[in-house]
Amino acid sequence: MNTKYLSTDRPLVIPALETLYERLAPLAFTWLRVMCGLALVVHGWPKITNPLGSADMVAGIGFQPAAFWSVALAVTEFGGGLLIILGLLTRLAAAGCTIVLLVTVYFHWVQLGQGYSGAELSLIWSSVTLYLVAVGGGRLSLDRALLPRNL
Repeated sequence: MNTKYLSTDRPLVIPALETLYERLAPLAFTWLRVMCGLALVVHGWPKITNPLGSADMVAGIGFQPAAFWSVALAVTEFGGGLLIILGLLTRLAAAGCTIVLLVTVYFHWVQLGQGYSGAELSLIWSSVTLYLVAVGGGRLSLDRALLPRNL
């Protein structure tokens, strides 16, 4: 994982903790990735058990054919979440989930008229998934173990 965007040029407040920070960084990143994936899996579970259940919602946003997009939403949320948990094809899964989350931002903010308060969670989670697109699965991922290059 490239951490150049996480470091600063300032000295640490407690320099003696530098080794601890370096050891915790991959674990903290893995925790972030796993919790993000878990949130997507939990949120996607009702959709994957009833893949056509979101058809009316996606049609209301303007996605046609609604049945296709409802199934795509279910697979992306649930399947993408599983892949993110495992750190397998992380960038690809996170990209799909980022798109889904940005659509939910539009849905809550604009279509439902809920503004920031309605879109807040989607904004937060989309920032996490976009970060995963940028950095990949990290040191403790199946991407790192199985793939020649971290896709």
